[in-house]
Amino acid sequence: MSIMNPPHAALEPTPLAWIEASDLESIAFDKSTWIPLRANQKEFEIGKSGFAGHREYSRSIETLVVPLAQREEFKDRDWQSVARSGGTDGTWADEKMFYPPGCYDQDPRFLYPVIMRSFESGEPDEWVLQHEIEIGLQLLRQGDVWVCPRENDVEVVRLLRRADDTPAELLIRAEHLRDYLCAKKAALLVTGFYLREAVEENFEGVAWEDGRQKKTFATGERSSSFRPIHEGGEAFGMEIAVMHAWRESVNPNHDVPEMPHPSQDEQTGMDTFTVKARGRKLHMLYTRVWTKHWVEPAAKSPRIRRDEVESKVNFIVDNQAQGTVAGRALKDYRGWLWFKPAVMRKLIGGPKGILKWYTQQTGRIGPSPNLTLHFGVNAKGLINVLSHDMADLPEWAQKIWAGDNTVPEGGLSDELHASQNLARPAGTIAPEEALWRNMNLLQAETKRIYGKPLFFALPGEREFHTKVHRFYCDSFEEFCELCKELHRVVSEQIDLGALNDKIDPKNAEEANKAKLRQIKRVDLWMTKAGHDGRKITQALAGVADLRQGDAHAQGSKLRESLPLLGIPKDAEDYQRMGLVAIAEVGKALAVIGKAISPDVKLAFTD
Repeated sequence: MSIMNPPHAALEPTPLAWIEASDLESIAFDKSTWIPLRANQKEFEIGKSGFAGHREYSRSIETLVVPLAQREEFKDRDWQSVARSGGTDGTWADEKMFYPPGCYDQDPRFLYPVIMRSFESGEPDEWVLQHEIEIGLQLLRQGDVWVCPRENDVEVVRLLRRADDTPAELLIRAEHLRDYLCAKKAALLVTGFYLREAVEENFEGVAWEDGRQKKTFATGERSSSFRPIHEGGEAFGMEIAVMHAWRESVNPNHDVPEMPHPSQDEQTGMDTFTVKARGRKLHMLYTRVWTKHWVEPAAKSPRIRRDEVESKVNFIVDNQAQGTVAGRALKDYRGWLWFKPAVMRKLIGGPKGILKWYTQQTGRIGPSPNLTLHFGVNAKGLINVLSHDMADLPEWAQKIWAGDNTVPEGGLSDELHASQNLARPAGTIAPEEALWRNMNLLQAETKRIYGKPLFFALPGEREFHTKVHRFYCDSFEEFCELCKELHRVVSEQIDLGALNDKIDPKNAEEANKAKLRQIKRVDLWMTKAGHDGRKITQALAGVADLRQGDAHAQGSKLRESLPLLGIPKDAEDYQRMGLVAIAEVGKALAVIGKAISPDVKLAFTD
């Protein structure tokens, strides 16, 4: 089964360039992002083996972790001496020693990075990553990939499979492999075997002496042949001597027949004859290539050996965009950095991103819970963080921030200054946090008073704060995307059944007759309770109108709904608009909460 499309060169009537395989001579791993640890794959096959039009390309890669001190021992070893023929890598012991799985030549100093497992009971074969690699790099297997949770779930190892679901190739990210090799003081020997084959009635222009061609190159050697065959694949003119042997000593009429040992059997017979290959004459071109490479260890091992590696990610520290610092200089710089607000969505967009609010303009954010920074939003809507805090992040996390680093503008965030310098944190609350608290309080109060909560379900705190925030601020369409999230989290979760059956049953008939949806139903509930239901729910209605704009930008028509949120129709400060929209929805829930339970302490924002 093919996993790649055959190149045009393989399909030519005389695919000589493909057979001579100069492309395999240029294989190198010193600049590769991914390194194969093992491969056994038929890349493609066209037609039937031994018949005209057949093309086949297969490759096998076997690797070995070799300590640097023993590297010279492998000077003359290649794929043929390293490759495993199949089966399973077992664990065994003798009187002298215990042999762990994956040892080469019964020597635990040399390890196959991929352990092969097969089962006599018929279960599918498995390829297992050496545990010292998996555990050393702190990887977590998820199906056929191994991710590194502490590096934002970056994919480090991947297993590719054939169409029949059996393992075909296992690759590792070069950066992580070289870290492991450095810690182990070893190099990776990568050996390869490649087979290419073509069959036609004839191949024009092949002028190899004796039908053979050999070549040695820097990282391997090639052996190619051109020979006639019979249709079906047998060598042209081949004769096979066949010996037919049998025994006549077993009587099938006996109740319990026995078979004598061959050395004691005197009733045997034998015949010999010759079989000649038949079929029309075809020609086969084929080539075999053996390669050998070394993947060198990194100079340092920050992951396993915890070596200190100075970051090369630069950050702007002056308003001319010319003063930049990185690494140790970033740690020593006693100031703040400025970032465009777009960085916030990138930081929390990953699987482990987290955002937590302290005050209206400060909080913590990061791509994972253990890599958060204390931030503040300044008067221009830019994000401030301390430079020496940034220097403590790993380089991959710094790169996320660096993409939106900008020149200082708007000064330092007032609330961040109050917290980090004056040790007097602002007594404000972020509208995002107020909305979160009000949803939970309203949920608890409706359940306490009516026996059933107002909302179907509330999102988890982390999910809520990574979806509902003011940083949908690059365009009006992004602001409308925020409105869509607000509508999804709040209005869509209102339980009409609970309203009609438990919370406000006396108005259920009127609501059902009018086929009221969530917002109108809450309006009716509040109005009948003696409050201004329309005013209370106008923010929810505005969000519902504006949520359509993330997919269908309707410009001025959608802007007609902005005043429902207390936002001018021509407003362009999208971060401020997002903050106001969240605050108004939070305030609506607070008013509902006060209406049903005047003593409950709900959160209001200024």
